[in-house]
Amino acid sequence: MNLLFATNPRSGLGLVSIGLPIVMFLVLSLVAPKFFSFENLGNVSNQITALLIVTLGQMIVALVAGIDISVGSVVSLTSVIVVSVDPEIAISMAVLAGLAVGLVNGFGVVVAGVHPLIMTLASMTFLQGFALLIQTGAGGTVPSYIQRLSTGTFLGLPMSIVWSIIVVAIVSFIIYRTRFGLRMFAIGANARNVELSGVRTTWPRILCYVLCSLSGVLAGVYLTGRIATGDPMMGQSFSLDSVTAVALGGVQLAGGTGSVLGAVFGSLTLGLITNGMNLLGISPFFRGALTGLLLVGAISLQRRKAIGI
Repeated sequence: MNLLFATNPRSGLGLVSIGLPIVMFLVLSLVAPKFFSFENLGNVSNQITALLIVTLGQMIVALVAGIDISVGSVVSLTSVIVVSVDPEIAISMAVLAGLAVGLVNGFGVVVAGVHPLIMTLASMTFLQGFALLIQTGAGGTVPSYIQRLSTGTFLGLPMSIVWSIIVVAIVSFIIYRTRFGLRMFAIGANARNVELSGVRTTWPRILCYVLCSLSGVLAGVYLTGRIATGDPMMGQSFSLDSVTAVALGGVQLAGGTGSVLGAVFGSLTLGLITNGMNLLGISPFFRGALTGLLLVGAISLQRRKAIGI
């Protein structure tokens, strides 16, 4: 039987992945009286949407045993592009930049053989510096149509929910209903066997990095419209947060195992943690430390054949 149809994608979704957001929800409902307020639930939705978009992109790369820590800088670069160019071509320019970054990362990892951590670290440093070169601080005018896409409601639903539904639906279709999606799981499970079966792995792996960068573009456009200003440091936290979210969601960073639902649960967990700390008045600096601990804990619980991701 053809490898593409014999492969059964594994979700990696376990009790821990499902239980964490449920526990966070229950705890916050008990200790934070304002948790269920309309304003706070709106804040939670806004905080989670951008992270979810980036996390889904990170999950795509993780499925082929990769990692992309430049995606946060793509968010930042997108933000300054949106407020720095002609409004009519703002999104097009941001998409082109995302495509370029994804192709560079993909070719560097797949063709040149650079370790994905090193390749995307170099991209992250370059892109962050380039964003600050374009704009040194928050400011600029966001095109009105982008603000409308990020705020308000559609059919009674907040735009944050609409964005989440659309992106989840698109990614779900890609990885569960296309040959490319099946190849992602097969490549992540054992790329060598896939190649021996006569299936090319180069372009599918490169495309995964392109899709991850485009997820950073989408998140950057959404956030820029939401806060109505450009910010060259906007995406600073997304690189670590997205990796942590996929790990919490049961996505194996060694490749081959993961699910959209897991990415959703992982993003929800981090979003609730951030919101809970804000409500309880806990220092935001502690959040970074906690995120690092969660990442180490999640990776430690994953099955690995060798030391490393």
